[in-house]
Order: sequence, then structure tokens, then C-alpha cells
Amino acid sequence: MLFRVVIVLLAMTGFARAQAVWVDYAWSVEPAKENRFFAAVDKFVQSDTFKTFEGRMLVNAHAANGPAPQNFSFAVVYKDLATWEATQANLNGTADWDRFRKALAANGTLTGETVYTHVAGWGEINNERGGSWEGAAAAVSDPQNYVARLTRLMNSSIMQDMPGSLDVWRVTAGGTPGVSHIVVFGDDSWSSLENYRTEAAKNPDFRAAIAGMAKVRTLLGAIWTTTIASYGPLDLNSVR
Repeated sequence: MLFRVVIVLLAMTGFARAQAVWVDYAWSVEPAKENRFFAAVDKFVQSDTFKTFEGRMLVNAHAANGPAPQNFSFAVVYKDLATWEATQANLNGTADWDRFRKALAANGTLTGETVYTHVAGWGEINNERGGSWEGAAAAVSDPQNYVARLTRLMNSSIMQDMPGSLDVWRVTAGGTPGVSHIVVFGDDSWSSLENYRTEAAKNPDFRAAIAGMAKVRTLLGAIWTTTIASYGPLDLNSVR
């Protein structure tokens, strides 16, 4: 996820409709430089340039992400690819944008950029709260089959009490080699998510559904993040 990071499948291999785009910028920031790094974010979001931003920008702190070096990320979500392109064009060459990028680079190291396209999502997202997120990276061999199986599960009575939200995003550009999709679970806390998963696993129908999905997808890893700031007018529930 640049800043302090989800129905039925309509298209898996292109932009057949105006699909939401999530651009994720991973940063490694030393503790001694965190105050200056985030002061740059605060200054930028109060600038006249940022007032034209139409998306949603989540600033995320990473709690667990394996060997990856980032400890913070900026998850920027746009309603579609065209909006992202227009935003980049409007930012380029502005003094606010130049100062912001220079301040970030002086106090942190950009370690990765990934573009995701939204595929499907369920549950309510609170745009303002400092939520907790679990991202499960996967290699999916048959995307349409996988999403169809997941849709049946999410629309069944088994998942009617699921807390928070679940969204599937397709890796469109960048990212970790081998990862084709990321499934993002969001709620008020990781313990809430984990407790629900533990209870759901007691249901044989749930276990059977997960086993079926395992035929077309392989889990490759997971990260845990917490949103510490959220900016912009876009309602994340509207991307579905």
C-alpha cells in the first residue's frame, strides 16, 4: 500500500469495466526519521494540490510482513485506472508534489510499488477507523473458478456472521513474482479476525469450501498491517 493499507467476477484479465485500482507504495523508515517522514505526509495532505485528490489514501504500519523490509506503506485507491492516470498527470510538476517526494526520499527508502485491480468484495469497510488488515498473497491457477468458489462461500449462511470485510485484488503490475492475487481481510483488530477464523474452521462445510479453493490457488504468505491515517473522499465500499 503512496501513503500512512474490497459480487461476481466480471473480468479477470483486463479492464472490461471501470474497476477500482489500488496502488501500493512500500517504505522502509528508520525510527529516528519517522517524525520527519510523517510530517511530510501531514504537510502534503493539507496542501492545495491534495485538495483535488479524488481517491482514498491509507497510511499503514506493518506489524508482520516476513523478510520484506518495509515497515510502512501508502495504499492509494482510485475508482478506476483513468482517475489514477489523471491524478498523476495533475501532480507532475507541482511544487507541493515535488517537495513531498523529496521529503519522503530524504527520510525513508521506497522498497516496492504494486498496482492491484479490484475483483470482488464483501462486508462493510469503515473508511475512517484505524482498522487492522490481513493480506493473504496467493498464486491462482484458475481465477474465474477461484472467485466463483469464493462467491458461493461468501454468499452462504456459513459466512453470515463474518466481521469486517473481505476483498480480492488482482496483481496488475509490480509485486512479488509468483503472486497473482491478494485477499485482504479487514476489521477492528487482528484478534477479531483470527477468532472468527478459528470458529469458522469448526464448521465442516467451511473446511470443505476452503479445500475446494485450494485446488485452484496456493497461499504464498501473509502480512498484517494497521491503518494509522486515512485521507480522501472515496468511499472504499463503492469500489465493489
